[in-house]
Amino acid sequence: MRTGLGAGREHWREVLTAGGATSVPRWTLDPGSAVGDHETPIPPGVAAALRLLAEQLRVPMSSVLLAAHAKVLSALSGEADVCTGYVAEPGGKPLPCRLSTESATWRDLIEHTARIDAQTLAFRDFPVDELRTELGILAPPFETVFDPTGTAGDLARDTVLQVDVSPGWRRCGCASGPGCWIPKAPDASSATT
Repeated sequence: MRTGLGAGREHWREVLTAGGATSVPRWTLDPGSAVGDHETPIPPGVAAALRLLAEQLRVPMSSVLLAAHAKVLSALSGEADVCTGYVAEPGGKPLPCRLSTESATWRDLIEHTARIDAQTLAFRDFPVDELRTELGILAPPFETVFDPTGTAGDLARDTVLQVDVSPGWRRCGCASGPGCWIPKAPDASSATT
């Protein structure tokens, strides 16, 4: 893998200039200014199956989850190539992460994502915002954020949707910014027979 300042600059230049942000549907006619939250437990069997898959493919669990996140963004946006903010390390700020979801199989998608994940980690200390300014890119490179560390905190001003997974993979949370509404799953106790 390329390393060094020049390699980091080239990596982020490619990511930033490859295209615009991936937009997600707003699902509301009244954007308002409220932020919505939804949190759900991850069933232990699902978490175990995901860990096993990551082990079998010899990739980090974050890559498996990032691949799934990219596939959902692709379905929501209708775009095969997506860009999301990605929190690559605990306490880190979201970095632009551009992924193609055109892989023939889930295995291919996860392996592709693992390579992008590794590049993002390798170049995470590069001053991406300074390069954006230098390149004259004014618009935010993403409006969604995926945080597999569960440490990103509150929604940033330009973030419309943030998905995070708690440390230990016990819960998944979504937060939506103004203009984006997260549909809640129906309560099982209110279902009619």
